[in-house]
Parts: sequence; structure tokens; C-alpha cells
Amino acid sequence: MNESYPQLTETSSLPLLSSMCRVRRRRHFRVQGMTVTRPILCLILQGKGLLALDDIVHEAQAGEIFMIKPGITIEAVSHSEMTEFLILRMEHMHMKRVRGQWKMTPAPSLPSDWQTGKIRIRNEQQAALRMSRLFDSYRGEHADHFISIHSQLHELLHFLSEHRLEANLEKVDPAVERSIIYMRRFMSEGISMDQLAKIAGLTPSSYSRSFKKAKGMSPTDYLNQLRIEEAKKQLTKDHCVLKDVAESLGYGNEYYFSRKFKQLLGIAPSIYMKKHRLRVATVSSIGLDEQLCSLGLQPVEALDMSFNANINQSITATAAKTVAQTSIITNMLDRLRRAKPDLIIGDASCELYNDHLKNIAPVVIIEATADWKQTFLRLAELTGREPQAKLYLKQMALQRLEAGVSHTSHQERKHTAWAEQANTRAAACALPPRGNTAWMPSRRILKGNPVEPVVARSSVHVKQSTLRVIGQ
Repeated sequence: MNESYPQLTETSSLPLLSSMCRVRRRRHFRVQGMTVTRPILCLILQGKGLLALDDIVHEAQAGEIFMIKPGITIEAVSHSEMTEFLILRMEHMHMKRVRGQWKMTPAPSLPSDWQTGKIRIRNEQQAALRMSRLFDSYRGEHADHFISIHSQLHELLHFLSEHRLEANLEKVDPAVERSIIYMRRFMSEGISMDQLAKIAGLTPSSYSRSFKKAKGMSPTDYLNQLRIEEAKKQLTKDHCVLKDVAESLGYGNEYYFSRKFKQLLGIAPSIYMKKHRLRVATVSSIGLDEQLCSLGLQPVEALDMSFNANINQSITATAAKTVAQTSIITNMLDRLRRAKPDLIIGDASCELYNDHLKNIAPVVIIEATADWKQTFLRLAELTGREPQAKLYLKQMALQRLEAGVSHTSHQERKHTAWAEQANTRAAACALPPRGNTAWMPSRRILKGNPVEPVVARSSVHVKQSTLRVIGQ
């Protein structure tokens, strides 16, 4: 394995400038459904708005740079009086010496490990200046522009690499990044901490500290996360065999792989494989059934097993309380059993009955968070509706910008109220000690009107202004 590592230096790979252009547009414009064919760097010169890259929405404003990889579909909306941006297209060529002659062939991706999205830069002004100078050279304003443009591109990429920031705004550690590239390429093989530390040029203890500071987790956890993400892609393919997936990702056996997979996702890989066809039930006091309806999925059963004060007050004798509570719980569990769910999704209010629920179907508990979108995306992942969730969130964000920044859509108000209600209920529903008779269920089943399910539809038409392209 160590003999293959020198390939990672990319000494035989060469990024070349393909084209550059400056785009200016006036108020009320939209870019919709444009698919990228070459790696792109996009610098926002002025204006602000939203940039959706494969349904992942980013807020964009002047001075920011975005990396967009081939195959990504772009949609953008801006309401600034004037929006201007630079687009730099690249080719990545692979150099190979054959019988003393160098031959160039197109490579599928850039040599860097950059992901599609916003590039965090410590010195944005300097990065913007370098990219603008490169555009001037591309337009032929310098006599030696044919010689300098490719070297300027390499200097720009090197500058961006050297000044990139992690999500926690710490500077990217090149040593840690080298080890991550190695993880991605050889995740199917056995990788030790000593190997990764050697690649990074650090001692194992120093490497572990540096990695955790940069990524917020240990190298082992990060590698396992990479493997599970790759496993998720393989498990959605037809005729997938669990044993083959485990072996392809470097796991010793499918049982160890299944345990790691369930630790991260909450469900076994065998259930994940058929998540698009699952019969899902909810046991929730915070409206998880309504969230599922927003994803276009109607639960086969929806129960609320949280404490109901009215029932508790109407029953005075302790014996009567116990009988009534047992009867209600039994009836609800019987109803859930008759629904025959493949998966039960619940919140903190159902943890007291977790052992009973597990006898009916696998159970996943979702924690309430301040941001309803996190819960929404988690539900989408569990039920195989990630595309619907991303489309739903993108449409909400774009429609909100089109209607005005201060405008909040009906759906967004509904979900925000849902999140506030969820947090209030979660705080009120802290689990009491077992045996506390104050913990009793209610009879709510599918109470309230679900929001409209997501459907793929064209976005609201926005009047477009004349497009001006310079230097093409």
C-alpha cells in the first residue's frame, strides 16, 4: 500500500485553464438547470443571492468563491440591483511518460480533495484579486498572456489551497489533508494509524490531535464515516449483496460492518437497502408524522404516547390509574402491531416503551433540535427521500428570496412553529424514573392537517434581464 502513495503527489497531473468569462446581470434574474461539464471556480464580484448546487442551497455574496465539480446542476437567484461574477473553467490533464514521450489524457477530477461548494478563504480579497488578474491575462491585456495564464492558474490554486479554512474556521492542515486523500483512495484496504501519521509526517499522537482539532473527530471515526457514506451508495444499487459491500470497504466481515453501520445511522444496512419501500410508523409527541407527510410519505400509523394531564386528573385511585394506563398503552401497541410497520420512528416521549416497540419493528429515536431542517433531513435519510427533502428546502429558500427577504412562506412558518413546539415538548417530556405513574399516553392519532407533499414542479417564473458576457 505504501508503494502506491507517491501517486498522491499528483506530479503527473496538470490543471489547465479552459476558459474564463465575466457575467453581469441586473435585478430579477435566474440561472436554472445548467449542468457543469468541467471543474469551475466562480468568484462573486458584486451582489448577493442564493446558489443551489444539486439542491444544496448556499447563500452567496461578493468576495466569495465556489468550487463546482462536473455533473453538478446549478440554479441561482439574485435580487441585487447588479450582480457580477467571474467563471473560470478548468481541464485536468493526466501526464504519463511513454518511451520517453509525455502524453496527456483527460483526468476525471481535480488533483485536490476539494468538495463542491463554498471555499472558505482566510484572505478573500487577495484571492479575488488573483483571480481578477488571471482574467485580465486571459483577455490578452498582457503580452505574454499565453505563457502566464497557466502558471497564474497554478499559483491561484496553490494560494486557495494554502489559505483554505475548515468548517471551524481553523486553517486547513496540509498534512491532515494528505492523509484524508489517502483514506478516500484506499478505504477498501487495511489502514493503520501509523500509516496515516507517516503520510502526514507526524507522530501518531501529534497526528491524532491535529486531526481531531481540524475535523472534530478521531481519524478512525472519520475513516469509518467515509466507509459508511460509500456503503450507503452501494446499498441503494440493485442486486446488492451485504457481504460484498462489507468486503469492498475493508471490513473484516458483514456482522462487524452491520454493527458500525447501525451505530452511525440507527438502522441496520439490511433495512437501509429497502428504505424506499418501508412501511413507516411514528410514535411521537412532536409531529414527526407531519414531517413525513411533507416528504410525501403517509405513515401506516401515528401515535402520541406522551403524558396526558387530563386523563391523569380524572383518575384518582392509584389502582384505577394503573389499569387505565395499561389499557391505553395495550390498545395503542395493538393498533401499531396490526399496522405491520417495517420501521418505527419515535422521539424522546416513546423511550419508556422502547422495549415493547422493538418487539413490533426496529425503532429509531430522533432527538428534537432547534433547527427543524436537521430533523427533516434525518427523516428523509431514514426513508430514502433525500432528493424530495433537498428539493423541498431549495424551493422554500428560492421562493423566499423571490418574494423578498423579509417574507416567510406558509410552509416555513409551519415548520418553524413545529420546531418551537418540538423543543417545548421535548423539555417537558424529560423521562421520569421508571414506575412513575404520572407518565401516561394520550389518544392523539394523526391529529392536525399535514402539509402538502413535495412534488417535482417548475419554479416560479422570474423575468430575466439581458445577459452580458465579457472575454468569451
